[in-house]
Amino acid sequence: ISSLLLFSASVKGQSLFHIILDYHYNLGLNEKGYHYSYYRGEWKMYGKSLHISALHDFSPRLSLGAGMGLDRYENPGYNTFPIFLTGQYFPMTGDLISSYLFTDLGYAIGSEKHFNQGYLWDIGIGYRKMFKKHFGLNFQLGYNLKQIKDIPFYVFHESANNNNEYNITYIGKKNSIRHSITIGIGLIF
Repeated sequence: ISSLLLFSASVKGQSLFHIILDYHYNLGLNEKGYHYSYYRGEWKMYGKSLHISALHDFSPRLSLGAGMGLDRYENPGYNTFPIFLTGQYFPMTGDLISSYLFTDLGYAIGSEKHFNQGYLWDIGIGYRKMFKKHFGLNFQLGYNLKQIKDIPFYVFHESANNNNEYNITYIGKKNSIRHSITIGIGLIF
C-alpha cells in the first residue's frame, strides 16, 4: 500500500495530465465548392469555436491527446461538432520558454439538420503561460482547414416570362473546403 501511495504522489507531482479549454476566432480566407468560390473580400467570412482537449505529457517536449468542440462558420453558415487528436511539440524546454508547435486532426460528426460533417486539420504555433501548477493561459495562432460535407446545392434560373421570377433546381448535396486563419486563447487546468 505504501508503494502505491508513493507512486500516486509522484504521478500527481509531475502534472502529466492537463485539460485545455480554448476559444478560437477563425478569420475565413476562402471556401471552394461545387461550381463556386467565396473569398474574404466579398463575403466577410469568419467563424468561432469552443474546444476542450485532454493532453498527456509523454516527455517535456511532447504532449498528445484528444478533444472535441463546437464550431460555427459564417457567410455561409455551418455548424460542426469536431472530434480530434491533438499534439503539442515544444522545440525548446525551460521555465522561460513555453512556445510550442501544435496540430489537430479529426472529423466533425453531424446530423442532417444541425451539424455538418467533414475532416479538419489545424496547424500553428502556441504559447503557454502557467501561473500555478494546474492553472495557466494558452495562446494559439495557426491555419484551419475544414471540409464541409453534404451541403444542399441549388441552381436559380430566370423564369421564361422575364418578370423577375426564378425557378429553383435542386442539384444535390455537395462538399466544400474552407481555409481560415485561427487565433485562440484558452485556460489550462
